[in-house]
Amino acid sequence: MFSFVNENCSNFDALAESAAKIAYYNFKWQYATFVFFNSTFFCGVNIFVKSYNKNIIVGQHIYTTWFIESTTQFVLFVRDNADIHQSLVWFEKKMYNNAGKYLIVCNSVPGCDESEAVELFWQYRIGNVILIKYDKQQRVTGYTFFQVESCGPSPPVKLRHWDDCIFENSIDDCENNMFPLKFKNLHRCPLMVSTFEQMPYMLLGGTVPHGVDGDLLNIIIEALNATLVLVIPRSRDGWGSLESNGTWSGSLGAVYNGHANFSMTSASITLHRFNFFQMSTNYNTVTVVWITHPSDLEWSSLKLLRPYSVKARCALITLLLIIILLGICLKIDGCKSIKKRLHLPQTSNDIILYSWQICLSLPIHRLPSNWLHKYTVLFWILCSYLLRTFYQVYLINSLQTDVRTNNVLSIEEAIEEGYAYGGGLALKDFFIDQPDIYNNWVLVDSNEILPTMLNLTNGMKFVLARNIESTNIFLANSQRKLHILPQKIINSPVVLFFKKYSWLVPSINKLLTHLVEAGLPEKLLQDYVSQGVRIEENEDKPITVEHFQGCFYVLILGWILSSVIAVIEKIVYLRLRSIRLP
Repeated sequence: MFSFVNENCSNFDALAESAAKIAYYNFKWQYATFVFFNSTFFCGVNIFVKSYNKNIIVGQHIYTTWFIESTTQFVLFVRDNADIHQSLVWFEKKMYNNAGKYLIVCNSVPGCDESEAVELFWQYRIGNVILIKYDKQQRVTGYTFFQVESCGPSPPVKLRHWDDCIFENSIDDCENNMFPLKFKNLHRCPLMVSTFEQMPYMLLGGTVPHGVDGDLLNIIIEALNATLVLVIPRSRDGWGSLESNGTWSGSLGAVYNGHANFSMTSASITLHRFNFFQMSTNYNTVTVVWITHPSDLEWSSLKLLRPYSVKARCALITLLLIIILLGICLKIDGCKSIKKRLHLPQTSNDIILYSWQICLSLPIHRLPSNWLHKYTVLFWILCSYLLRTFYQVYLINSLQTDVRTNNVLSIEEAIEEGYAYGGGLALKDFFIDQPDIYNNWVLVDSNEILPTMLNLTNGMKFVLARNIESTNIFLANSQRKLHILPQKIINSPVVLFFKKYSWLVPSINKLLTHLVEAGLPEKLLQDYVSQGVRIEENEDKPITVEHFQGCFYVLILGWILSSVIAVIEKIVYLRLRSIRLP
């Protein structure tokens, strides 16, 4: 039950109605507002609820709530600064969202000192806050604070448009000026950023970072008027991960333990990272793929068959067999007797030879006089010309392109072939719904990735999870070969990781939004990747003797067959001659 001890409702009318007006024009209606109060201030809460008339959740100090972490709109009814301190201690214990919007209604004029309240707000990192209280003239006043050159809080500042909103009923001032964006000018105060060397994203050589993330970070620091302080991970290298004891390591561990304001490492979003950190708006994307060793090259002689698909090869072989069978039929005595009975003109027995001559673009001395035979030959010439032209066009590219055999196309095929697989521990989270992969994941630390990739180029039987940009840079710099599986792991947004809940997020999000809309992150990625990646498709490759091995094999095979047939014909000729002689 609520008690109404020594409460003067009239004292709360103006305060509660002012808070309701600010909430009405600045809170998002689709989200619930958490109203937190002491039981002695129920009258003020009642006035606020009637004036606000939107979705709210009402609670007291003894009320244990499960929704406070996801709630971003708060209204606190307190008596004095001691109540403010007690409430903020309870909120911190319950993992409140201190980056949300706060309205703190303080009733006691002597006990609600705005300077002391600002120190409490700074201590508990509540930046988006309005303290609503009576001033010495018993007028309702709203106070907030900003960061100053001393890297601390400013003295309490009365909101510039407070009177226009509350007393003049200016809707524009109520909507646009009650929660001004803060921390957009840090006055050269240090901004600690956790990162590590990662090509092509972060290059730490020199006085300032470079790379895709490095250049973007310099722009952010300059826009916020801050001083950059780089924080290299203290425990383990790379992004880091959630350890068995519940702590974080690596770059994310520096943020989690309070050693850095945020982490900028082009890290993808995983389940654990989403649960433990606050993320900025995405400013880029990263594609994570599987890579493994390249398989053996296809036998160069098979390049002659590469321009034709399997169906095209079958069709050509069938056509040539028809010509051969037709030539054989014309040599049979039965066929000759049928032609005599039907009074059909005699056809040359060298039809196979003539057909090959036309197919090889060799000249023919004369055309048949019979119109049926003549048009048949002309159509065969046209068909041979088209087949030869298409073949020659595609043969050039086929001779210059290396084709590898037995390439695995998915991680499932690699597992069936007995390959081990793994990568960074964070990437393991993507396979939490695939126990066969998740339970057999091989951890590859950041300092082991480069040696592992070198071993893959030498034939190591392993499949590594790696982002595509870094893989392309490695291939260009090392001039080695790797097989990138066509099966992608994920195409993930890239974000900055903050500790929950950081008051820097709104100002940095606004800045990142402008940069993304201008296309700057995408342009930086294209510039740094194109500088290192050698595009093999546009390079001129000389044709060597190996490319013509198949041609030589065909020529030698033809010579051997011709020699064998010549010997057989000679033997048959001599035998027939000996039989005919008396």
